[in-house]
Amino acid sequence: MLVLVSEITIEGDKTWSFNSLNSCTIVEDTSTLTDTCELLLPKKTSWQGADNFRLPIKRGDKITVKLGYDGVLKTRFTGYIRTIDAKKPIKITCEDGMFMLKTAEVKKKGYAKVTLKELIGDLLAGTGIEFQLIDDDIVLGPYRITKNTVAEELNEIKKEFGLRAYFRTLDNDSKLYVGFTYPLNSRKRESFIYGKNIINEDFVYRIAEDVKVKVKAISVNSKNKRIELTTGDKDGELFTVYKYNVTKDELKVFAETELVRFKTTGFKGGFETFGEPLVSKCDIAYIEASDSNKGSFLIKKLEVNFGMNGYRQKIELGQPLNIE
Repeated sequence: MLVLVSEITIEGDKTWSFNSLNSCTIVEDTSTLTDTCELLLPKKTSWQGADNFRLPIKRGDKITVKLGYDGVLKTRFTGYIRTIDAKKPIKITCEDGMFMLKTAEVKKKGYAKVTLKELIGDLLAGTGIEFQLIDDDIVLGPYRITKNTVAEELNEIKKEFGLRAYFRTLDNDSKLYVGFTYPLNSRKRESFIYGKNIINEDFVYRIAEDVKVKVKAISVNSKNKRIELTTGDKDGELFTVYKYNVTKDELKVFAETELVRFKTTGFKGGFETFGEPLVSKCDIAYIEASDSNKGSFLIKKLEVNFGMNGYRQKIELGQPLNIE
């Protein structure tokens, strides 16, 4: 029988490390700015040398969570403490690097013409946080920074241009990714097979011609002029896509191409598996389901649960990927 192991490290005024947990829940999601982690500590957690009247950890302390089986630990979350509920069992809620950007103030600034790389670089100046563009650099045109914090401005960029912004941790290095699509670098591909490592499945296998999809396509040019159009099934599931600085005819071609991509034969839904093989958002899941259908899919959302009930991953599938 596999033995669960954990290691929690908190770095603040002093570094604390312990290897016992009641429970841990981690949520990664490509559609949100922030990944989260919630920990419940055992009642007998020891804080040797600390003041008996207060906890020696605080909001903003750095935290690293490692989980695993049989003595093999792997990093599952790095971030910062957001809140601490001192009632026993102690509950700690955490956020990834976006926590720092929610408090990092930005200088109001206007640009006659700015590239995405220049804008993100200016927003992150002085934070010590590295970033990577998912796509090629683009010219956003005239732009004005109006929000108070970096995170608020990133959310504004998302609303205005459809650009995603989220953290990924690769080789223990956390970095902000910004772009229209999904990063192609360092993506793991793991297999999940019914009867082997799929515990529960909640799939709907849909044939392309039966899939009802509506695509809303938006383009913003270098002068911040916006073009929008919609194509597909009127009663279909809505997907919003973005293409920078194209004509209306080019946007229509792009929308039709995206419509074909979304109307693909494959699974919709998710499944539950064990804590290994470890995957993260933006990785690739190859599925062989109970009905013998199979395919490769983007992992768009992941929930990790660790504790007395075992070590599990709940995986929500994104778009089908043409990978053999």
